[in-house]
Amino acid sequence: MGNLFICNTSSDNISMVSLENFKMEDQIPLSNDLTNRVGPHGICRYKDELIVANNYSNNICRINIKQKKILDSFFIGYHCNDVTVLDDKAYIICGESNSMIVFDLIKNEFIELIPCVSGPHSISINKEKKLIVVANMENDSITLMDCTGAIKVSNIRVGNYPTKALISVDGNYIYVCESNLGVDARGSISIISTKTQVVLFKILVGNSPVDMCSDEKFCLVSNYGDGTVSLINMNYHIEVDRLNVGGMPRGIVKQGKYVYVGDSYNNILMQIEFLTGNKKIIPIGGEPTGMIIV
Repeated sequence: MGNLFICNTSSDNISMVSLENFKMEDQIPLSNDLTNRVGPHGICRYKDELIVANNYSNNICRINIKQKKILDSFFIGYHCNDVTVLDDKAYIICGESNSMIVFDLIKNEFIELIPCVSGPHSISINKEKKLIVVANMENDSITLMDCTGAIKVSNIRVGNYPTKALISVDGNYIYVCESNLGVDARGSISIISTKTQVVLFKILVGNSPVDMCSDEKFCLVSNYGDGTVSLINMNYHIEVDRLNVGGMPRGIVKQGKYVYVGDSYNNILMQIEFLTGNKKIIPIGGEPTGMIIV
């Protein structure tokens, strides 16, 4: 079943949880110095490594998965929020410098700086189509990048405070998590055509949705503001269920019949069987954010 790796932003480590027995197997420390905070926030896989984007130390680190130790780290830019990889290149978004850095993972050197609009918060990729999407939280927009040749950039207006954007498995749609943070109103998921860049559907979810994961049929959304998880049928474009999980759910991933949700208020990881609502919890590090199954 693999392992789940979780960024614990406030405790400067990565938790490794076995999905076979739902047990924390190890923690990978990123710093032993309390005065030099790291703040791991975004995470992705590259071959036999994890690449972690760090908020406070403004760098990325490369972690060997088997050895569970840092191989190297590189200064990137201010407030590294998230990272993804395509063709031996890391794409890192920097929230304070409003930029995306392209970094060569073979030569360990900078390739390019691409300006972003205000507050890039998440980055996702469809590797088959070579499409990258960035959610710009402070600009109410997303940025779509076509990387099939020279990078082509399009900015698309969306709803308030988008925290996450994903590209569908077939590459035809973008799903945008519009959080409405700070507003006493439900958030929404917009579905946008990658061809026409037009919003096709808008689906209401819970309060302050901040993260989501999806497959061919369903999208799961963590609603940070009301302690719920929304289940959306992407074929019918409706919320079909909303499960009360408590706390402040943030990072969310799915494998098989289980959904894994990090609660950044109680510093726990939840394993939820969505069809039955059965839930198990284990304590992990402080402020779980980015998550990936390996």
